[in-house]
Amino acid sequence: MGLIRVLFALHLFPRQKGIVINEIPGLSNLVRTDARAVEQVLIEFHGLGKNGGTLLNKINSNAQSNPVYADALRRGNDLLKAAGYPGF
Repeated sequence: MGLIRVLFALHLFPRQKGIVINEIPGLSNLVRTDARAVEQVLIEFHGLGKNGGTLLNKINSNAQSNPVYADALRRGNDLLKAAGYPGF
């Protein structure tokens, strides 16, 4: 699948030059909570770069201690599955 780079609307201006942001088909115009949910699921799936994963994100979108964490993972999984994202 190659290097996956996730930078959603919450991170509109990447500080590094040369970063290409590719939209995931079927996931455009998401509301902020849905974007964060998808982002968190992709972080769980691909891993943060600082932990040996492939993503450029510096931190999780939602902390596991956040009361909405489990619901966000379910919502993000549902959105990725509906979009036909590989692995969901």
